[in-house]
Amino acid sequence: MRVKLTWHRNVACASVVYVVAVSVALDVDPGIDDALALLLALKSPEIRLALVTTVAGNGPIDMTTRNALRVLNHLGAAHIPVAAGAAAPLEKPFHGALGYHGLDALGGLDLPEGRTYVELRGAEELLYDFAVSAPGERVLVATGPLTNVAHAFHRHEDMPFLLKELIVMGGAFQLTQFGSGNQTPYAEFNIWQDPDAAFRVFRSGVPLTIVGLDVTNYPSSALNGSDLARLRAGSSREASLAADLLQFALRGHDNCAMHDPLALAVALDRSLFRFVAGDVDVVTHDGEERGMTLLRTLEDPAYERVTTHVASQVDGPRFKALFLSRMLEV
Repeated sequence: MRVKLTWHRNVACASVVYVVAVSVALDVDPGIDDALALLLALKSPEIRLALVTTVAGNGPIDMTTRNALRVLNHLGAAHIPVAAGAAAPLEKPFHGALGYHGLDALGGLDLPEGRTYVELRGAEELLYDFAVSAPGERVLVATGPLTNVAHAFHRHEDMPFLLKELIVMGGAFQLTQFGSGNQTPYAEFNIWQDPDAAFRVFRSGVPLTIVGLDVTNYPSSALNGSDLARLRAGSSREASLAADLLQFALRGHDNCAMHDPLALAVALDRSLFRFVAGDVDVVTHDGEERGMTLLRTLEDPAYERVTTHVASQVDGPRFKALFLSRMLEV
């Protein structure tokens, strides 16, 4: 197995700690919280961000792709390949979320344009290349609608079994008091946007971890005005960009839920979460229950056919401390 070794020095004990970085691809639809997840990925020695793919979700595909390029360029990561993906859900019409994320889906930030080109081969092909290059070792984190992943799995039937893990931000399972929908009373936005894609992906057999609103809506993991002040006082470009994003998100809100960074956090420190094992189904038909996620838990968590784990608890304060420390680190 080929790995990249990175290290950081713990000043308090003056020792050197070596970290094996797992190769991660991020499938995103930036989006304020997607941008925050990109920030966290680039500041985390536990992972090596190898690929970014974009999908229509919070905004149209041209907008989300432009935003990914701008963020990477601003953070000195323009070398990371970016591939554009699906412009619309598999079967449903496209609906954005610009009402929350701003007219450019990134809070109207004055970020300079980065490179304007993307990889000639699209998201589904680059995602397959990523998985097949190291079977059983690569992690894909999807923080938008699952359209790209569904396309890749359909075109390459072996791909679900090549990934070490697929981590998905999506769904609402009523496992906690926060586990109701944000698009409808029943459905979380990503799953509601393309329920057909989610249905196919969840039945693919891929080793799957789902981080839904049950934990991403924990107040203890959200950022607030005090956190904004801490970020403003920081001297890193990551802290500055995180503060700009947070300031927009807090307009008219008491806090900013960290949906997508929490999904990425599974790849950084799984011990932040507790999980329930089971099978997940998705309501695909139009109607008030469209996009509803249904979890059937199993009595024996060691049952050999279980491939899905749904987050049921999160240590919010520890996650938030992790995020802020990474942003403030120079």
